[in-house]
Amino acid sequence: MDISGRHRMRLKPFNIHAFNVTAVVFLLIGLGASLSFNRHFLNPLSHRLEDYDITDIVYSQLRDPHVDLDERIVLVNTGRPDRARIARILERLLDAGPAVVGVDILFPDRQDPATDSLLASVLQRGGSTLVMADALGPYHDPTGVFTNMPATDPYFLQECRTGFINFPGNATRTVRHFSPEEKGPHGPVKAFAVEIAGAFDPGAQAYLMEERNRLQRIHYSAGESHFIRLNPDQVLDSTLDLTGLVSGKMVILGYTGTGEWNDPMLDRHYTPMNPHYTGKSPPDMFGMVIHANIIRMVLDRKYIREVPTWISVLIAFLLCYLNVLIPMWIHSMYYPVYYLGSRVMQLVQLGLIFFVVAWMYDRFLLKWDFSEGILALALVVDAQVIYVALQQQKLFKREWRKKSGTSGEAAK
Repeated sequence: MDISGRHRMRLKPFNIHAFNVTAVVFLLIGLGASLSFNRHFLNPLSHRLEDYDITDIVYSQLRDPHVDLDERIVLVNTGRPDRARIARILERLLDAGPAVVGVDILFPDRQDPATDSLLASVLQRGGSTLVMADALGPYHDPTGVFTNMPATDPYFLQECRTGFINFPGNATRTVRHFSPEEKGPHGPVKAFAVEIAGAFDPGAQAYLMEERNRLQRIHYSAGESHFIRLNPDQVLDSTLDLTGLVSGKMVILGYTGTGEWNDPMLDRHYTPMNPHYTGKSPPDMFGMVIHANIIRMVLDRKYIREVPTWISVLIAFLLCYLNVLIPMWIHSMYYPVYYLGSRVMQLVQLGLIFFVVAWMYDRFLLKWDFSEGILALALVVDAQVIYVALQQQKLFKREWRKKSGTSGEAAK
């Protein structure tokens, strides 16, 4: 076959030129992903789109806004952090007979002795009914252990369970994952939400730890308004019987930015449910609402599955190969529409990929990380143009040498 397009080619399943271009494209993708200085550039496409994900559109634009109220979980807002009031709130909640109370508040040091003593006595009374928030410290790579726990003073943790509230990443990135368990300085420690779910339904926690004990993608299924919510004044109102609202349920005590004192950035994070999924926007969800979504996910066992990497790479390679083979055939048969046809194919396929990835996630909770395929489609047209140009140059040199040799013989 003449790659220059002067001879028409037959469309066959295998073409060595199409295979070579595809191999070069994937060689470039692999090389770029392996270069440390290029990781940040490739991050949105080849490292699970940490700062932007196609599936964000599902949560922010396509999700069903009508979600049934989850009566298993009660969110109690502390308002302005005040240890004396938190102690009174906990007393009222414990009197109402909850199945478990998660305290999404850190007490890193001691303050007023009388107030701290009151709080500690209430926490001791709660005992195993309470799950206290803690935080993982810096990660020690040689040992694989997180250091500097607890972040809450041990004085407040004498009889309680603890769970870490850290999310993978940092405060400027979207919270998409949680880790069920990590190694702390004194042994394995579970996530805050996992401990709460385990206290309510040990079987659900056991399933998570046995079958899916690895970094999990969070299935956001509800916003703050989809849970029972109580403010401090309601809880402290002695005329209100809390038993019907709290008895046998999971209660999370934390901050949700409402009340007479307001710090809207305290314990607030970016999530895929942010309606502004592109560009700059304020964090959209408080920490305990994220924990509530994780608890729902664990209890309902609605985990997000992922398409195996080898399947994604294989499909990406085949798609890239077809995107070289078909334009080559167009190049030889209908050269005037070659460039336009190639670009139209590229854009249409990218649009379809975005649709299919979002649809699979929304319909089946199946996450397809097709970053290799998207990157291959972005590179394949230009890679093919370069390859064709090199082949034309090679053919030109061959023809020139042949003619030069003929002229030399004639001169003799």
